[in-house]
Amino acid sequence: GPPTGRGGGQPREWYRGIPVPPNAAANFSRRNNTNYMQTGVLTALQLTSMFPNLVVENFYRKTQNSIDAGHHEPPFGYVIPVQRDMTRVATLVDILRVQRVEVGEATREFKIEDTTYPAGSYVVKRNQPYGRLAKNLLERQNYPDPNLRTYDDSGWTMGLALNVEVKEIADTAILEVPATLVDKGVLRGRVAGTGTAGLAVAHYGSNNMIAFRYRLRDVPMRVIGEAIKVGSVELPAGSFVITDAGSLPAVRDAVEEFGLTAVALAAAPSVAMHDADPPRIAIYSSWDRSTQEIGWVRFTFDTFGIPYDLIFKERVRAGHLREVYDVIVMPTQTLTRQSVFAAPAARAVPYMKDPKYRFLGMYGESPDITGGMGGEGVDAFAKFLDGGGTLITMGNASRFPSDFGFARSVDASGTTSGDFYAPRPLVQAEILRQDHPVFYGYADVLIPVKYLGGPLLSVPEADRGSVLGRYVGGDAGVLSGLMRGADEIRDRPFAVDVPGGFSGRGRVILFSTNPIYRWQNHGEFNMVFNAVLHWNDMPGAAGRPAPTTTTSAQRGQ
Repeated sequence: GPPTGRGGGQPREWYRGIPVPPNAAANFSRRNNTNYMQTGVLTALQLTSMFPNLVVENFYRKTQNSIDAGHHEPPFGYVIPVQRDMTRVATLVDILRVQRVEVGEATREFKIEDTTYPAGSYVVKRNQPYGRLAKNLLERQNYPDPNLRTYDDSGWTMGLALNVEVKEIADTAILEVPATLVDKGVLRGRVAGTGTAGLAVAHYGSNNMIAFRYRLRDVPMRVIGEAIKVGSVELPAGSFVITDAGSLPAVRDAVEEFGLTAVALAAAPSVAMHDADPPRIAIYSSWDRSTQEIGWVRFTFDTFGIPYDLIFKERVRAGHLREVYDVIVMPTQTLTRQSVFAAPAARAVPYMKDPKYRFLGMYGESPDITGGMGGEGVDAFAKFLDGGGTLITMGNASRFPSDFGFARSVDASGTTSGDFYAPRPLVQAEILRQDHPVFYGYADVLIPVKYLGGPLLSVPEADRGSVLGRYVGGDAGVLSGLMRGADEIRDRPFAVDVPGGFSGRGRVILFSTNPIYRWQNHGEFNMVFNAVLHWNDMPGAAGRPAPTTTTSAQRGQ
């Protein structure tokens, strides 16, 4: 008979693995990838054009099924409580709203399962058209078969990725909580107190702290090195102090805009402080296939208003990096000894501006994108570090300072076994140096991080103090997603801070993770942002004092 458009009723298996037999060889090229997506789009368009009424009917039925499931199948909803940093909460709410998930703001205090939540907490009820999607985004991904192989990420639990507390509720009482639907997350900045000596802006882990600093980059700011309390406001280490009277109106406006918490000071804090010197930043990019991941770092910096130059091997070879930049960020990319010294291809591959293709060369150009930066490039980085610059590396880029002796105590050559399998799960990590500026704003010792298969770092026992954080490891340390062989990463460092360059006058901060991954792991962004903001105030840096109450001018910086 004629086609009806009705399928065979596939089971709902979000965890369905790749349909390739175990140990089979499969070649999946970029052409396959493009054809795969194109086929899906064309098939959907054809189905819609042939059976428009059926598509509308199915949408209605799916909506009704989702609402019914939310009434009868736990969990019945999620609560995002009022918490210390509400800016990442607002980001989570915004992402849910973009997906059409209904989110409500509780209009009064409520109690569920022996826990009381204040008014202003966000509530996501499952009895809604996109309730199943909400569950998929907010629940932990626990795979029924550890031998599955997945396509791409295996763990994406949004509360973990954003380091936001999200409570899963198995009580139908959540469906009755009075809440006002919101269009987006609300940023509510506030200034407490009546003092006139200045303002202190609390670092509660908001990614907006760096946006605040660069918005007001010409305003002198200092950073407290230890936690204090002013009135009712807790000020963790890393909080800003502004005493310039003429700047305070602009500071108040920015606090409100960015959803931060500030307190008016009766007097300047009498604790150790250092200047918050906004650095001149470059992001280094090779011309290889890593440009996607580099692009996500650029997007993140752009979104938070962090100015930078994008530089390539041609600019690095020209040298004089320290005269222009204080910090160079290396997003994850292939920068092994082999790739750095790779010779240009026999046939040049130019990437230049072209009037016919106006977007070519917009952000950078090269007469030949093949080949590595070579010895000239390595020498330029050595001089940058020996001149007191700071290098921040992520993921596979952390092999670069290790391979070339810029981070001599760090070995990045370790690899996992052939049986190890970890398609980007979320795992537990432990902060070992909570006092370190990289972890300003992080209240908990244990934090979730995205595991992305970077190098396995190791540091000699004598230099263990340079390890800022490590993976917990083991099966219990896998929070969401798949990881086979989880013991192989047990206690491996994921963040290290060491003197950089041959003289040790610079600084190298290595992340084996990718703390800025595709706009997903907002809970890790601050590690990089803190490293950027406090580039010249890392404790124990060779040739530099630890944070004191002296000024930049007195330090000669």
